[in-house]
Amino acid sequence: MKILVDVLGGDNAPKAVIEGAISALNKKKDLDLALVGPKKEIEEAFNKAKIDSSRYEIIESNEAVLNTDHPSLFIKEKPNCSMALAFEELRKRDDLGGFVSAGPTGALLTGAILRIGRIQGVARPCLMATIPTRTEKLCRVLDAGANMDCKPEYLYQFAVMADTYLKVLGEEKPRIATLSVGQEEGKGNEVSKAAYELLKASELNFVGNIEGDHVLKGEADIVVCDGFSGNVFLKSLEEACYYISDKFKAAIFKNIFTKLAALTMIKGLKNVKKPFEYANKASAPLLGCKKLVLKCHGKAKPEAFEAGILEAALLAEKGLLKQIEDNLKI
Repeated sequence: MKILVDVLGGDNAPKAVIEGAISALNKKKDLDLALVGPKKEIEEAFNKAKIDSSRYEIIESNEAVLNTDHPSLFIKEKPNCSMALAFEELRKRDDLGGFVSAGPTGALLTGAILRIGRIQGVARPCLMATIPTRTEKLCRVLDAGANMDCKPEYLYQFAVMADTYLKVLGEEKPRIATLSVGQEEGKGNEVSKAAYELLKASELNFVGNIEGDHVLKGEADIVVCDGFSGNVFLKSLEEACYYISDKFKAAIFKNIFTKLAALTMIKGLKNVKKPFEYANKASAPLLGCKKLVLKCHGKAKPEAFEAGILEAALLAEKGLLKQIEDNLKI
């Protein structure tokens, strides 16, 4: 299995991406990589790590897509940037099982949709995010920002694709809910109410509406919504976590006495961090494209790139895209 990697995507590129790629190769012996980025830096790191040269290829690029670049114009304006070259390789080659990047989300979405295209039957590809819950089970939220305006059938398809994804990963009967302002049937806007009826009539394990606070209680494995609502929900949640974390750190490091007290709780504090650390490592798949595309967080560290590359390989091996296409035909 060969996975394509954007070495220049993300705040910590290229160092973090290269380190994550090396770790992935060391963990999965039947994995090969195609790396788009600075040739000299990649070769030096891979030679130092004693990675067999037959397990990777380098597509040279020394230019990255920036957040200031226009998502719809970057391919034309920066044809030799790492993401533009990656999409060209992904489009024309059948030996690439998937693509992993931490580059700007808008550029990634636009490039994937325009250059790769949609699976037959998919109305709109969607971005799926992962969040921790009180139960320590992870919850998938989609759409996380690819489609600002949605039709009810889009949300239904999001549910089918996410359901297929979790079943591929071993979840037998994922619980699916629609994000709404109340749990009762009939709550929500016109789109969510119509999507509710579609999901209720389907053979999916639909559990009804779910409010934002109940998402964190772990009452659903999959939460579907339009990209506007999903993005606002996720970014508000992310900042709330950062806010609480900063306040907590400030209290711990206030003085010598609070630091000493924190030492007695060190094991418990580490346990608190675990679900958040796992969620932070999770990539966000763009479901519905003809090729696998996984988005890592812009601030991703080596372990997140390693996890994203290994997940892309696993999803490709298990035939996720074919299963999505088959399930949408039912």
